Amino acid sequence: MKLLKKFKTTDVRVKLAQKNIIGLFFNKIFALLVSFQLIPATIGYVDTEQYGIWIAISSVAAWMLYFDFGLTHGFRNGFATAKAKGDVLLAKQYISTTYIILILIFSILLVIGLIANNWLSWSSMLSVDSNLDEVLNNVFAILIIFLSVQMVGNIFTTFLLAVQKPAMSATIATIGQFFALIAIYGLTFFTKGNLTYLAFALMGIPALIIVLISVFYFKTKFKEYAPSVYNINWSLTKSILGLGSRFFIIQLSMLFVFQFANFIIIRVMGANAVTNYNVAYRYYSIIYVLMGIVFLPFWSAFTEAYAKREFEWMKKTYSKLSKIWLLTFAIFIGLLLISPVVYKYWLAKNLEVNYGLAIAIGINMIILSRANLYMYCLNGIGKIYLQMLIYALFALISAPLMYYLTSIWGYYGVIFVTSLVYFSQAFVGHIQLNKILKNNDNGIWSK
Repeated sequence: MKLLKKFKTTDVRVKLAQKNIIGLFFNKIFALLVSFQLIPATIGYVDTEQYGIWIAISSVAAWMLYFDFGLTHGFRNGFATAKAKGDVLLAKQYISTTYIILILIFSILLVIGLIANNWLSWSSMLSVDSNLDEVLNNVFAILIIFLSVQMVGNIFTTFLLAVQKPAMSATIATIGQFFALIAIYGLTFFTKGNLTYLAFALMGIPALIIVLISVFYFKTKFKEYAPSVYNINWSLTKSILGLGSRFFIIQLSMLFVFQFANFIIIRVMGANAVTNYNVAYRYYSIIYVLMGIVFLPFWSAFTEAYAKREFEWMKKTYSKLSKIWLLTFAIFIGLLLISPVVYKYWLAKNLEVNYGLAIAIGINMIILSRANLYMYCLNGIGKIYLQMLIYALFALISAPLMYYLTSIWGYYGVIFVTSLVYFSQAFVGHIQLNKILKNNDNGIWSK
């Protein structure tokens, strides 16, 4: 916990962030263990090729996650601002209105998705055996049903972020993954590799858990903010969608920038290549995860500080966070050095370390972590217009560019494009945040 010494203070807001960082740290350790076990457990239950197919089809289904129209982010900032001003009724109206809107949105998307699924040939899309069509259609149906449930349930985890309890929010997701892992081991003993069962375990269990937990806490600890049909305020839709629409454009752009990666790799390089890429990506994402532990609690803290015009506090906090980010280089070197041992005992498979791929993804994660530092700060104070423009621009060129470069460079084509996006975001974010902290954000820099 040496990182926390940089934040040694009597500031109440920072003390709350410190508690969350400690909670997030221990939660993420357990979450990483669970996550790392999920890969060999899943590959052991099916096989390398089927795991690659699962990654590809679940990536496509995950596109639904981007169609909340930015409402959860708009809700988070609106709720946090109302709470900072002591307006409990307005805060309750924000959460009740967000719930009903998302229920309507994902009910419609679910119906559309199920209808479209009847006409899709997944074997053609993924270039796999045509005999798998029926199975893949069933898997996709299961995925979109539980993703819809999860998206509505995620309002509760966003609520926890808004009340500056990110550690608790992260724990709920970890619990879901833990029980999914147990289910996978159970399936290994009692059934043969089956993608349909796999979909129920990996998507159904986490979705149901988040619903049960949110119902329990809204009836107990957070009863004060429990959503109710009587607190739905349709006039808040504009406020939620105002900021939320920009987040939605960002999310939709990210869909084209990032979610096509696995799809392009499987089309160009095959299912086994998806597995190799995702194993390396999951391993070096430790860099991103560790930095996220530190940065995440400061999103809503920046919302509160900006609402109260506490610029000096924001300057000092940003400076300390920047120094902590420098640790990403040491973390990457450490991960690279121990990777042969980790791969051997983690996967228990003959999957060798590709050092070129490892270095490329490591650098990618370092740049991503820096970009996220700016993202959390700027998102917290609602200044996301430039971020939206950057993602929208790359959304237009990323998919064809990734496809072209992957056909030439393999994995490095995808990694180069995503790294370019992160670098652009970090470069512009650095300029904008410094202007805001100096209260000199005129014109486009103030949006």
